[in-house]
Amino acid sequence: MRGIWAVVPGLLLCVGLALAGQALAAALQLPVPGAVLGLLAYLLLLLLVPAARHTRAGAALLVRWIGAMLVPALIGLHAALPLLAAAALPVMLLLVGTTLVTALATAWLYRLAGGRG
Repeated sequence: MRGIWAVVPGLLLCVGLALAGQALAAALQLPVPGAVLGLLAYLLLLLLVPAARHTRAGAALLVRWIGAMLVPALIGLHAALPLLAAAALPVMLLLVGTTLVTALATAWLYRLAGGRG
């Protein structure tokens, strides 16, 4: 039972920051997804408040299960297949480009956070 309680603070913080980001994006009508604002807030919190590192277990749990959380969105894409097929080249370029940007940003943040490798 102790293992379950170790992830609760991190889960609550991640979900709370995501919801706060959604509210902020909606209130200010920002063209940025609220989840991105929540992630930026989490990053700032981790960089500025060393005590916030105890939330790592909850965040790791969310990362571990992200594939399961993406399944409903991917199934929803099935309904848009004709539209996606009509714009296959721009969609492919967008996917490859954003994948590269994400990989580079992840590597940079990993090194910034003091990761080994």
